Amino acid sequence: MNSDVLQLIKQGESEQMEFKGPRTTPEVLARAVCGLLNQQGGFLLWGVYEDEPAGIADADDKAEKLIHSLMSDINPRPFLSVSVQEARGESVIIVRVPPGSDKPYSFNRQIWVRIGHKTLRAGEAGSADIVEKSAFELMRWERDPMSGFELGDCDASELERARQKIGEIGRFGADLPRGHSEMLERLYLSRNGRLTNAAAVLFAARPKMWSPEIFVRIVSYAEYKSGPIANDVTVEGPAVRTIYEVISIIQQRTGFTGRFHKDRLEREDRPAYALYALRESIVNAVAHRAYNALGGSIRVEIYPDRLVVSNPGHLPKGWTAKNLAGIHESIPFNPDIAKVLYYQELMDQLGIGTRRMRDECKQLGAKLPVWSAKAGTVSVTLFRAPEPLAKEELPGRLGEFVQILDGSKVFKAVDYMSATGVSDRQARRDLAELEQRGVIERLGKGRATVYRKVLMSEIM
Repeated sequence: MNSDVLQLIKQGESEQMEFKGPRTTPEVLARAVCGLLNQQGGFLLWGVYEDEPAGIADADDKAEKLIHSLMSDINPRPFLSVSVQEARGESVIIVRVPPGSDKPYSFNRQIWVRIGHKTLRAGEAGSADIVEKSAFELMRWERDPMSGFELGDCDASELERARQKIGEIGRFGADLPRGHSEMLERLYLSRNGRLTNAAAVLFAARPKMWSPEIFVRIVSYAEYKSGPIANDVTVEGPAVRTIYEVISIIQQRTGFTGRFHKDRLEREDRPAYALYALRESIVNAVAHRAYNALGGSIRVEIYPDRLVVSNPGHLPKGWTAKNLAGIHESIPFNPDIAKVLYYQELMDQLGIGTRRMRDECKQLGAKLPVWSAKAGTVSVTLFRAPEPLAKEELPGRLGEFVQILDGSKVFKAVDYMSATGVSDRQARRDLAELEQRGVIERLGKGRATVYRKVLMSEIM
């Protein structure tokens, strides 16, 4: 993550980026976070001085204390993540702050805002403006009351599991909710005594009774393109339980890739899809889908070589699918739902989940995920990992070449031609086969194309 921190530092301070030196007090940090929450969100980097990483001593311990103080001292309780990352050998604490969904936020009963490069206390006019803008943000489907939906319509075991889980990781502070009703109020899933649509998504025992589109459809195809359906099932229930059930069904249908070695009986297995990438794809679909879109639901399509997870929705204004592949802000389409998933450790540090998806797929030897946003639908395609390498099965010159490769260095097609004596056309066919087997990885395009050996430690 070293490069991520340096990328953030390189952006410089702005209305969405604030740097604080290692001696900054917790009070000043809380004001800065409060200011970001009340504006457009962004990043607070603690341990950066004059655009250079200065480091924080005992960073892990201080990060843990910081998250607890922010959660208890800022009102209402914010949705954010705190992590420790390295930059040029120094530990920097990063606070990722999405735009607040419950504005205005206050610290010590004072409202703070981020204006330009400064965090300032909002006067009466500024506070009124925040409240007025917040009124529009409250007009979201997830915050509308679900007509007729009551506590008795929730899955009691799921409510209790969430209460215990969120309490264990300290998101409620020292004061654990005494019951399910109080928990829903503190999670902003109950307003004026009425449960919200978000509460139905997260905890309804039978959510389709309340909104027909709250389910996940899993479709399997026997062919590489949409054709005859081999299997079709729908999954409904409380969101977290549904997420785990969907992942389990996908794993049952896709299984493992593997081969038997000639010199031993054990089978060399690995999952067809990176577990983290699967989980993140389903969680993101639940957190970011447009639930008020008619005729749409979360859909998982499984093909022999790939699977596609799609949901009704759209990306934030000005974003393209390419934004998701790199480090980016976290702007949940349904912040109340996202907050509860994050509190139960189903969402990674805000804004970096897609980066980790790419890394995990790469380590498995699979092609990188591809995101798409069009026609009111956001989707991600995950590619099945290639069969594990069985070195003895490689034809003569391929096996010989792989044996002499240095995994720390890249090579070009001409290097393969020189080592094996084959023609340019044959070299490209051979390299394509090695790439398909997951033995090598292609980097770059056109004349800049180079290859790298994939180490067994990376794919097992």
